[in-house]
Amino acid sequence: MRILYCNKYNFPFSGTEAYLFEVMELMRSQGHEVALFSMADSRGKPTPYDQHFVPYMNFKNRPGWLDSARLAGHAIYSPEARRRIRAMIAEFRPDVAHVRNIYHHLSPSILWELKVQKVPVVYHLNDFKVLSPSYNLVLRGEACEACKGGKFWHAMKEKCYPGMAARATLVAEAYFHNWLGTYRRCVDCFLAPSQFVRDKFVEHGWDAGKFEVLPHFQAVKDVGARSVQDPPLLYFGRLSEEKGVDDLLRAMQPLPHLRLMVAGDGPERNNLQQLSAELGLTNVEFSGHIQGAELDRAIRDSSFSVLPSHAYETLGKTILESYAHARTVVASDLGSRRELVREDETGLLYETGNVAQLSSAIEFLSSRPELADTMGHAGRELVRQHSAPEEHYEALIGLYERLADGKNRSAPRWTRASRGTIPSVASKTGSVLDGSAHGTFGVHLELAPALQIDGTSTAPCSRKKILRVAFIGGRGVISKYSGIETYYEEVGKRLAGMGHEVTAYCRTYFTPAVGEHEGIRVVRLPAIRSKHLETLVHTFLSTCHVLFQPCDVVHYHALGPALFSFIPRLVGKKTVVTVQGLDWQRKKWGRIASMVLRIGERAAVRLPTSTMVVSRTLRQYFWERHGAETSYVPNGGLMRERRPPDKILAWGLEPSNYILFLGSSHRRRVVTGWLKHMSGWIRT
Repeated sequence: MRILYCNKYNFPFSGTEAYLFEVMELMRSQGHEVALFSMADSRGKPTPYDQHFVPYMNFKNRPGWLDSARLAGHAIYSPEARRRIRAMIAEFRPDVAHVRNIYHHLSPSILWELKVQKVPVVYHLNDFKVLSPSYNLVLRGEACEACKGGKFWHAMKEKCYPGMAARATLVAEAYFHNWLGTYRRCVDCFLAPSQFVRDKFVEHGWDAGKFEVLPHFQAVKDVGARSVQDPPLLYFGRLSEEKGVDDLLRAMQPLPHLRLMVAGDGPERNNLQQLSAELGLTNVEFSGHIQGAELDRAIRDSSFSVLPSHAYETLGKTILESYAHARTVVASDLGSRRELVREDETGLLYETGNVAQLSSAIEFLSSRPELADTMGHAGRELVRQHSAPEEHYEALIGLYERLADGKNRSAPRWTRASRGTIPSVASKTGSVLDGSAHGTFGVHLELAPALQIDGTSTAPCSRKKILRVAFIGGRGVISKYSGIETYYEEVGKRLAGMGHEVTAYCRTYFTPAVGEHEGIRVVRLPAIRSKHLETLVHTFLSTCHVLFQPCDVVHYHALGPALFSFIPRLVGKKTVVTVQGLDWQRKKWGRIASMVLRIGERAAVRLPTSTMVVSRTLRQYFWERHGAETSYVPNGGLMRERRPPDKILAWGLEPSNYILFLGSSHRRRVVTGWLKHMSGWIRT
């Protein structure tokens, strides 16, 4: 296979890159072709594709406001990065892309290019950035989920990331890609390093079916004798607030007879060294960042490792590394650690933040070195059985192959046989509007029997959850103008009859002053009586109003209103857009209006949570034109009893021997040539 790996650093900056380069080498050893798309950096090894790399940039510098704005824009969405990966794809021709750490320097924009180029994407989760702008669901050193449900503004309020400008950029990036649905639409599979990560995403509303769980691999090490007489405890990792190293220092205060080695660096190093001095700790050594053979030696010469983190952690690779050397661990009982530490078998867990418990656990294992070594060997066996590189390779290459095979279909299942063609339609102008695209509620296609609407059923909803739905985009209820207004009434009254709460946003001139109609709550708002501004103004006012209403789903109708479908998502509401047809094709719209409606077409599949279409032709159109999968929900119809003819006999018509045209009589709906040809037959 040809596998493209995407990561912003091209050198071993952290454990994320260490894993990535190990996987690339693992794939090379099995005969696969691999390539890296990254940011140009002199610290990385040269590759044959360096000319495609994004130019080096440093977000840690403090440039002027113009450069800061440019970097912020690049972090949110980078056309340059997208252009460069397009060239990379053209040259390397990957079968699959494995995306690891792309934030800011590469930006999520590259995911859209991978989607357009039909390269299946494995998105490897090494943090919780997709769920929270602060990366790790951490606030002031503690686990935090305030951003759950898309409420990213909490990151600004709580100051969970240093720097006002940086926080604003992170929040803007989160909202922007949440509106676009970048991760949901462009990623074929999320690879979670632990079951905890997968479950946390599902808890936040993500589709469990798009996740695979695959812990990092870890080769076991030869177990050698310790080279020191008095082996120390070991902490190795980043020195930041959420890592809980301050707890570890406090836990060491009543244990002066034990030694602790702190191997790592980070923003809290100076504060931790100062705390160590304040506590009078003479048994703690800060060795700085170590790696490679030096780290292996430090783990081998330790009595055991300690992981006191207050954060969830996606995996806790330090645990696997300790096990590989047959060293047991003491870890906080939170998140993914529960999957790796088998209590009293491979290590000990303690209540997160409980310094007394941590101190007791350290004292317990230190006073029983034989037990600690037994647990360490049990951990090594666990790694050998479940985290071997060979098993990891088989699972990962199997995932790559499944995604590549699935992408080769190159079209959704409903159009695979006719990929590249759009079925012919009724209009002679080549419009993609078909018979149901602008029909009324009376068009009914292939609904399952249990879902067919007979015009009378108002059976209570069998689900426990009551939905609160708002309709926006139509003129209103009671009066009739188009199929959208019929949809408002027919679908709205049935949802209300099933126990759901339905609100219809109506225009004051169109809907009489009533508070409720057929169980539907009526909200009347003014509109400018203008061909070009009426729908946009009323939709905007309706959207502003619905922001402050208790509403689960805001349902927009048509392309113009779709432009506003991202706004309710700012406050955690889900939005749906129904596309009845491509309105920009109507001849009644001028050039500017048609352009706005074309933008609305893109908005209909980029901005809402989900998009519905009323015909298969539209469904295929959006797939072919935008690479977007939409939900095909045809309009329903009322089953009417057949009655003896009445009026037609008075008009001199015979049953089954005439053609009936129903609809408005503007040019779009009348095939002029046909009318002329049939002029002798037509009665109006």
